[in-house]
Amino acid sequence: MVISDRYHRQRLVEGIGDGGQDAICNSTVAIVGVGALGCMSATMLARAGVGHIVLIDRDIVEKTNLQRQVLFTEDDAKTQQPKATAAKAHLTSVNSEIKITAHVEDLTSKNITRLLEGVDVIVDGLDNFNTRYLLNDFSIKTSVPFMFAGVIAGQGNVMTIIPEQTPCLRCLFPQPPPTGLQETCDTVGVLAPAIGIAASCQCMDVIKFVTGNKNKISKTLLTFDLWNSESNRVSFGKPAEDCPCCGQLLFEFLRETSSEPVALCGRMAVLLPCIDSFDLNIASNKLQEHGSFEKSETMVRGEFNEERSPDGSAIKMICFHDGRAIIHGTDDIKRAKAIFERYVGN
Repeated sequence: MVISDRYHRQRLVEGIGDGGQDAICNSTVAIVGVGALGCMSATMLARAGVGHIVLIDRDIVEKTNLQRQVLFTEDDAKTQQPKATAAKAHLTSVNSEIKITAHVEDLTSKNITRLLEGVDVIVDGLDNFNTRYLLNDFSIKTSVPFMFAGVIAGQGNVMTIIPEQTPCLRCLFPQPPPTGLQETCDTVGVLAPAIGIAASCQCMDVIKFVTGNKNKISKTLLTFDLWNSESNRVSFGKPAEDCPCCGQLLFEFLRETSSEPVALCGRMAVLLPCIDSFDLNIASNKLQEHGSFEKSETMVRGEFNEERSPDGSAIKMICFHDGRAIIHGTDDIKRAKAIFERYVGN
């Protein structure tokens, strides 16, 4: 394989060289969640020459994302582009030599094997713990490294999980925090520079792993508070023998098959989970009879003629090709479900 000169400065680094760059160009990395963390990781890995980047995200671009999600533009927010496909479009203009696959889907136990088939490394770009624990199960079961990270306000946590060599996520945190009790960027905010620290650590460990420099990966949890200029590394030793995941191999999150509707914090919207046997064309035809709706390859979106939010504005809905829907204009889960069933079906 001829290494492009665009990677010359990277190949000069001791431990990379031509062989390391070749390994990077032949690697497949999945980024799950293309929000703040995912955007920064994706752009760094694309510029590094990762041969195949798999982007997985269920959401659309909104104006409040632009403060920290570096791949998106005002036009993406105005037209409510799916994050995965918008990120792919921008990354293609950064590096047209690599392959980028975009999945506008909600990662679940039902589709995780299909979406992550053949990947060498998984990068955490998520904003919810349940899906992180699902990725942790998959990582341990398939022996695929998992680059865990989380950032809130100016604080962050970063840890690389290498199956059978390091503790896994459940060794550190046996159970995810109860829904509603965990702080989110919608409740306490988030600063983009803190995102940059976490994403940089994740991507550096991706490069170390795929180039065969695994001995340079720290087996500790990095915690930092960039706002107060504090950082620390916490060592947890070996994987815990009583860990439900890497110790007992129970893989509880991989076995969960149901999901519930959730009110999206700070957005006056409700996310409805996937339904079986969903047909985007049929849904589009139904919805166009009751409002102004447009269909694209991955979704149908628009607003209703008669359904109104508490402030009098029209209720809006996005239906994705995998059967998910987001109802904007209400945080009432029962009403959101009723609207979907009334205009689309069960």
